[in-house]
Amino acid sequence: MRKLFSYVLSLCLLVGLFAFNGGTAEASTELTIKDLAGRTVTFDRTPERVVVLSPGDLHTLQALGVQVVGRPTSATPVDASLQSVPQVGNIHQPNFEKIVSLQPDVVIAGASFLGHIQKAQSLGLKVVITSGSSVDDIKSSITLLGKLFNKTQKAKVLVGKIDSKVKKYSKTKTKVRAVILFGSGASSLVALPTSFSGDVLAKAGGENIAASFSQLKDYPGYANLSTERIIASNPDVIFIITHANHAETKKAMIKLMSTSSWRNLKAVKNKNVIFLPSELFAASPGVKITDALDHMNKELLKVRAKMKK
Repeated sequence: MRKLFSYVLSLCLLVGLFAFNGGTAEASTELTIKDLAGRTVTFDRTPERVVVLSPGDLHTLQALGVQVVGRPTSATPVDASLQSVPQVGNIHQPNFEKIVSLQPDVVIAGASFLGHIQKAQSLGLKVVITSGSSVDDIKSSITLLGKLFNKTQKAKVLVGKIDSKVKKYSKTKTKVRAVILFGSGASSLVALPTSFSGDVLAKAGGENIAASFSQLKDYPGYANLSTERIIASNPDVIFIITHANHAETKKAMIKLMSTSSWRNLKAVKNKNVIFLPSELFAASPGVKITDALDHMNKELLKVRAKMKK
């Protein structure tokens, strides 16, 4: 009887061990994702050493609680927790030597990095491409990074905050007619509704007068500046986004607004020429898209209040 009991006990232990091993195999940490460029990337475990090449993605990773070993090069101040993190260039000019030296498990980069993909792969780097050309793209990028770093619940919360903000502003159409200029002086581009800033304008309750402008082939989402069409549309507000040499760009734009072609526009006469913060509007700000929506809606409401006087 004792032998029979021992046999049954041993059999149960073997079955339990087999089931345990099977469960472990099913819960493998291997992960395959499809990034926002449609590329399939496989990891044998959750990446730990992370290099990021754009400020917006860095903001998102911070919000998800993901630490990085390399960050985008920036002249603007960063959080104290990031000051000691090596700078590795940006999506347009990555410092591959520095990136490789950090031995990253993954490099997170925006779509503009696609031109460097071949070189990155030849160096043995795994790259995940995000996108920030619209509010929906930013939400998709947050979801993607949440999956990659096993932070899906946090990602859902962040996306939910964006959805709540968009829903809130969709109920408060300001009927303010706006144009967004990007660049410097007469060489500026005009942001279309399909651009990031144009999408923010629409979702914050504004009306883009450039909706019918022809898109540039080399700069999707933007059109050439047409003084004649802007004069004909006579916008209530002119938003301006600068990218580099902010002081010089601002000076050039103020000079443009003082010319005979521009100074009689409603926006100029009513002092509704507004410079938008580049950290929120020049490129995708990642999770800080909520700040961009708040800022845009606040400015639109100010203009509408002045129009009612």
